[in-house]
Amino acid sequence: MKLSYQQQQAIDAIGRWMQTDQQVFRLFGYAGTGKTTLAKYAASGATLFCAFTGKAAYVLRQKECEAFTIHQLIYCPKERSKTKLQELEAEQKNTTDEEEIERLQRLIDFEHKKLNSPSFVLNQDSPVKQADCIVVDECSMVNEQMAYDLMSFGTKILVLGDPAQLPPVMGHGFFIKAKPDYMLTEIHRQAKGNPIIDLATKVRQREILEPNGGMIIPWGSITPDEVLGYDQILVGRNKTRKATNRKIRGLLKRQSDIPVEGDRLVCLRNDHEVGLLNGGIWEVESCFDPGDDHLDMIIKDPDTDSGYLAIEAHRHYFVDLDDKPIPWWIRKEAQEFDYGYALTVHKSQGSQWDKVLIFDESGVFGREAHKWMYTAVTRAAKEVTVVVR
Repeated sequence: MKLSYQQQQAIDAIGRWMQTDQQVFRLFGYAGTGKTTLAKYAASGATLFCAFTGKAAYVLRQKECEAFTIHQLIYCPKERSKTKLQELEAEQKNTTDEEEIERLQRLIDFEHKKLNSPSFVLNQDSPVKQADCIVVDECSMVNEQMAYDLMSFGTKILVLGDPAQLPPVMGHGFFIKAKPDYMLTEIHRQAKGNPIIDLATKVRQREILEPNGGMIIPWGSITPDEVLGYDQILVGRNKTRKATNRKIRGLLKRQSDIPVEGDRLVCLRNDHEVGLLNGGIWEVESCFDPGDDHLDMIIKDPDTDSGYLAIEAHRHYFVDLDDKPIPWWIRKEAQEFDYGYALTVHKSQGSQWDKVLIFDESGVFGREAHKWMYTAVTRAAKEVTVVVR
C-alpha cells in the first residue's frame, strides 16, 4: 500500500499514540479519505473492529475486517425472570372459558419465546479485555454509556468519524464531540473517480445539485417499480417517512396497519439490555395482536446470525399517521418500532446500504442542508440516486 504524505502522517501519529497512556485516538476524515484503510494498515497485534449497528459492522466485513457490533463484543446474556410466565400459567389454570384459555396460551407461548431471547449485561470477560486495540467505525453513533462501557476494559480505542456529517441526535456522539487527534482531508487515490465519493465531495463543498440524467433526477421521474429496486429510501421529514412507508407497503400488497411476516422495521430507541439499538433494522418473523396497546412480535436481524428476539412493541407507531409523541411513562412499557422501508437521514446514521434512493428534503434543514445531503449520499456503498425538486 502506497501512502500519501498526509496518510503517513496519520499512521505516525497513531504509532506515537500507541506508546502513550492516552486511551482514545480520534481519526476523523471525510468520505473517501481512507479512514478504514488506514486503521487496517495501522492495526498491530490483536485488533478488534466494531461498529454501533449491525449494518455498519457488515460493511466493515465487506472491507475484509473481522468486525462485530459493539454490543456483540462487550455485552453477554443474563438470566431472565420467569415471574410473568408463572402468573399467566396460574391465570390459565383458574379459568374455564375456552376463548380466554386460548388467548392466555398465545401469551404463554410468546412469553416462552421471550425467555429464550437474551437479556444483556456488560461482559467482564469480553475479548476486548485481551485485545491490543479496538477500532470503532461510525463513532458518532456511540453514546456516553456505551463509550464508558467500552473504555472500562482499559484497552486502546481508535475511533473513526466524519465531522462533515449531521451532528448526532440526542444521546449520541460521545467520541465525535471532541476534536480529532488527526484529521484526513485528502481524497484517497483509490477513491478518486468513485461517483458516490465525487458527489459527496461536491455536496460537502456546497455545490447545487441539478438533474444530470445520471445520479440526480427530477422529482416525479421515478416509477414505483424502480423505487422497490432500492435497498433503502432516505427522506428528511417524519411526515414524508410515514407516507412513503405506507406507499411501499401498499406496493407490496400489505394492507394491514400492523406488521406482517417479512415487514422491515426500524428500532426507535436503545435498549441495551435486550440488544436493541436506535436505528437498527429488523425483519418481522411473526406478529400477534392481543387486542391492547401492544403487539407481540418475533423479529430477526437480517444482517447477522444473532437469532430472534421476542418483544412487546407499541401499536401506536404503526397506526398513528401524524407521528404524535406518547408520554415517557407509557413509552417505557414496551419497545418502539416503526416501518423501516423509508428512514429519515438522521435515523440512518451509522448504517450503509448498497443501493440508496434519496428524496431531497434538505431545504428544511437550513444551514445544515449540505450536511443532511452529505450524510444521505455517504449511506450508499455502490449506487445512489438523488431525487431533487
